[in-house]
Amino acid sequence: MKYTCKQRLRGFTLVELIITLVILGILSVTAGPKFLGSSTEDAYAYRDRVLAVLRTAQLRAMQDTGLTSCHKLYITATLIAGPTPDTCTGGADVNNPEDSVVAIKTQRSDFVFTALDDKGAQFTQINFDPLGRSDQSCDGTCRIDISLAGVCISGEGLIYACP
Repeated sequence: MKYTCKQRLRGFTLVELIITLVILGILSVTAGPKFLGSSTEDAYAYRDRVLAVLRTAQLRAMQDTGLTSCHKLYITATLIAGPTPDTCTGGADVNNPEDSVVAIKTQRSDFVFTALDDKGAQFTQINFDPLGRSDQSCDGTCRIDISLAGVCISGEGLIYACP
């Protein structure tokens, strides 16, 4: 069949295809976070707070090398906190004035802290030595998981966000 100048070929033009792709791109960027939900953002916020608390305790241990220094953090399912600064005993102190408390809000039942050493055993406290290393058996990597996010502590004391 021969085409004449007056006949129009059927199909989409390049401009129409580009406009469609731009609209789909805008929709995916704006609608994507709605499907991920706020729980992902909350998990990363808790992870960042745990990173800050662990690094602060580690830095204090490296700067204050006295024999009576206390650089311990207690870990429960809903709380990471240091002990009472004066005594270094008695478990986690929720009212710790040294800004070393991370508490999961009670209405968030989908978040829990889970601390595992490199052998898979759960631990409930972590202490740092004057070189910044953990007193746990973290020859490989210890983890503190918070729902979708995690914090890793290497055997040499490196504290970083786990994938």
